[in-house]
Amino acid sequence: MKSIAQGSVELRRELTRKIENSEIDLPVLPDVASRVLALCQDPDGDPHELGLLIQRDPALAGNVLRIANSAAYAPREPIVSLQQAVSRLGMTTMGDLAIAAAVNGRTQVIKGRDAEMRTLRIHAAATAVWSREVARHRRRNVEAAFLTGLLHDVGRPIVLKAVLDLIDESPVEESVIQGFVDEFHAGVGARLIDMWKLPHWISIAIDGHHDLTRAGEHTDLAATVMLGDELAHWSDTPDAEHEAHIRALSILGPLGLYPEDIDDLLARRELVEQTKEAFA
Repeated sequence: MKSIAQGSVELRRELTRKIENSEIDLPVLPDVASRVLALCQDPDGDPHELGLLIQRDPALAGNVLRIANSAAYAPREPIVSLQQAVSRLGMTTMGDLAIAAAVNGRTQVIKGRDAEMRTLRIHAAATAVWSREVARHRRRNVEAAFLTGLLHDVGRPIVLKAVLDLIDESPVEESVIQGFVDEFHAGVGARLIDMWKLPHWISIAIDGHHDLTRAGEHTDLAATVMLGDELAHWSDTPDAEHEAHIRALSILGPLGLYPEDIDDLLARRELVEQTKEAFA
């Protein structure tokens, strides 16, 4: 019988090998979603074409309309068509909605981990909205912050599934499993973003959202998402200890944020929570 320590070392070695050799399963992003994102980022993008494009994927279209009619956007009258949604919400917001719906639709199904997967979806939505608020406050690119925040943990379920697939009868504690997920998810997530052919700056920022030395010229975006991530965790169960932790973060200086800026951000919690629920 192997000891827990021996099992952990061998598991880490095999997981590292699989990641380095691209032997772990990466989910495919629907073609419609990637085309929607490209169209929304095109200054000359046609709103009518966007509506027709989303309409080609019934599940995606249904999710976009559901989010557009949620309390986060509070339409005075129900939005009943994609063209109406594009007209009211705009190209940028529609792109956000489409990518959020597509990513949620590609979440890994892992037996016995349904609650954990839902928590990941909710946290991703919260981080996206908080990152957008940080970028808006700093007058940076809010679309880039939202997308990167939404996708920052996209590697977590992939690494979790890979670890669980490697476990047979070896005794591995849950803390060890989650430690592997913490260690490898950013790099695996960056690979997935590149495979999806999304903008490369997203993958670089995701790779560096826990280690800014890996973010290169996209350090500012990675730091924005790092703060969005912390705010998302605080927002779940706000308390004085976590608030003090946020106020002491070393990234606040490089981001140019002062105590009054943090006051302003924390005051947006109710709005963020409402919007998060729509995207999750």
